[in-house]
Amino acid sequence: MKRAFIVAGAIGLTGIVAGCSQPQRFGAPPPGLAPSPAPGTTVMTKRIVSDGAGGLQLPDGTRVQTDQSGGFSLPNGAYVRRDRSGALNLPNGSRCVPDNQGGYVCP
Repeated sequence: MKRAFIVAGAIGLTGIVAGCSQPQRFGAPPPGLAPSPAPGTTVMTKRIVSDGAGGLQLPDGTRVQTDQSGGFSLPNGAYVRRDRSGALNLPNGSRCVPDNQGGYVCP
């Protein structure tokens, strides 16, 4: 009987300690560990298109003029650089690749 009380007390103490511990925090995974989209699902992309006048139209409709290197300044003053492969490197680290239609596809 004494053994039953000891076992019950140990189980109860374990339950109390578990209830007082720090809760598990769930949220967005760290950058680079986000899950890949499931096969067959559509991945949303944004497009930067040529405006036909030597500039580009951004996904939000803003038009920008490209400079001699193919880069341009955003309305907020940040600069978008075009790299050697022809892709655009955005200030947030995203990379927009050429789409063979004079524009770019962005993540």
